[in-house]
This record gives sequence, C-alpha cells and structure tokens, in this order.
Amino acid sequence: MDEIQPFNKIPLLKYFQHDLEKIKMAYRLSDSIRSDLKNIRAAGDEVELAVKQFFKDKLFPKYHVCDGHIIDCTLKVSPQFDIIISENSKNPVLFNLADKSEIVFYETVFCFGEVKKSFYNKNILADFSENIKRSKTELKRDEIARNFIETSNSGFHVEEPVTSLPYRNPLLTFLFFINSSSISFAELSKTFENTENKYLPNFIVLLDSGIIVNVNKSDFEKQKITINLYPEFEKEENIWVLMDLQGENNVLTYQYMLILEHLSNVIVANPNLRNYTKNIFDFSLSNFHKI
Repeated sequence: MDEIQPFNKIPLLKYFQHDLEKIKMAYRLSDSIRSDLKNIRAAGDEVELAVKQFFKDKLFPKYHVCDGHIIDCTLKVSPQFDIIISENSKNPVLFNLADKSEIVFYETVFCFGEVKKSFYNKNILADFSENIKRSKTELKRDEIARNFIETSNSGFHVEEPVTSLPYRNPLLTFLFFINSSSISFAELSKTFENTENKYLPNFIVLLDSGIIVNVNKSDFEKQKITINLYPEFEKEENIWVLMDLQGENNVLTYQYMLILEHLSNVIVANPNLRNYTKNIFDFSLSNFHKI
C-alpha cells in the first residue's frame, strides 16, 4: 500500500505573477504612449484599465467592478473614480455612459479607489482626500446596524453586534501607485498630519515599494504591528507607516487580501428605487388626470 502523503502547500504568491506582469506591461506601454504619441490621458488609461481588470477578474461574479460616478437617492453625484467595487446581485448600475464608465447606486458600493501611474503631483493625496471628504459628507445612505445579519432576500437583527465597527457598511477607499520613485514622503506626511483619518484613504499601494497603512502607535513602539484597516474608527493613538513587503508580487497580493477582508466583513444594501424615482420625476398632482 502506498504511503499517504500530506497535502502540498501551494506557493500562492506565484499565482499573482501573471496579473503583476499584465499591470507592468501596461505601465511600460503607457511610457511609450506618453513619449511617442504625446498622449498623457491615454497613457494613464492603460495603467488604470490594467488594475481595474485585475479586480474584475478576481472578484467576478459576486462583485461588480467599474470606473465612474457614485449617485445617492437625492441625485447628488460624486467625482469620477477609477475603481468602484459594488455588490453585483443588487443591480448596482443606474446608467452606462458612452465612455464605458458607469453611474452606480451608493447603497451598493463597498469601496472606491484611484489608480496613478506615478506620484506626478505633490497634491495627489490631498486632492483624493478632498474627494473622499466630499463623498462622505455630501452623499447619503442609511447605516446598516451592527447587529444586522443578511439573508438571501432580506435579513434580521440579533441581540449582540456582529462587528466591532459602528455600522456594517463602512466605505473603504484606496490609492494605487505603480511607480513611487518620485513620491514625496514629506508631502504625504504633511497631508496625513493635516487631515482627519476618516477623509484619508484606508491604505495606499506603492506597487514597487510597499503599502502605507495605519497602525496602533503604542504597539508599533513595542515592535508589534496592529494594522487598522478602518483608521477613522480607532480610538487609540495611531500612526501611518510604510510596510515593506519585499517585492511587487507581495504588494499586489497583500493589497488584494486587504480588499477581500473588507468585502468579506461588510454588507451593503439594495437601492431604494422608490426614493430615486421620486427625486428623478418630482411628480405633483398636476401630473395625474382622471380617465
């Protein structure tokens, strides 16, 4: 009888190598488009599309990945974001635009992010943080209670909270840079110091360097790492640090796992189409005629 062997451990990081090469190939092509064709927008689009396709391939079919705008039931709309991840089963798209971007219901959105080829402007983080602030303060959606459990068609409330977060549908945001050679950590630090955590991205991906994350300050000083995926809810003192993951493949894999952790622990709602319809058409009695 053959000896029973233990299961093999797979080198999971290698399984992201192909995805990494496609992103890097888009980055190299973008350089050529920029220098040969002098088309800056098209060069940026190459990189954005490659990163967006990475998330599409990994998250389909449960999640819908697109670029575009987020709309709430009052019909306020966000700026355009490079990546929006929403719940596919909840019919998240209100409208498809001619340039393939989409308008997505806010209730269905898990997270959004911006993809940048490089740190070409010292205000990138400050500008993105301003868009996060505007989106969080101007767009409205109901908070899902901490003790709510979702079922296939609806859900129910239990006695004890199922999350330590204040509600079950927090929004996650991120920045994704391909090349960080021109990054100004001094400018980043200034923005971190002058901006509330709730208006900063939850993390920043520097594909060639690592991931900037928020950690517990006291633990960090004791040589222990406690990552705060949701810095805005932290009550203890915290700081922002660069986590060196020793390679682009590791960075791509780890940031994906952070996104997955968020998607696995957060639930979103169906859009209340009655509210949208009411605000779109603004009916009055004069619109109705007896027949």
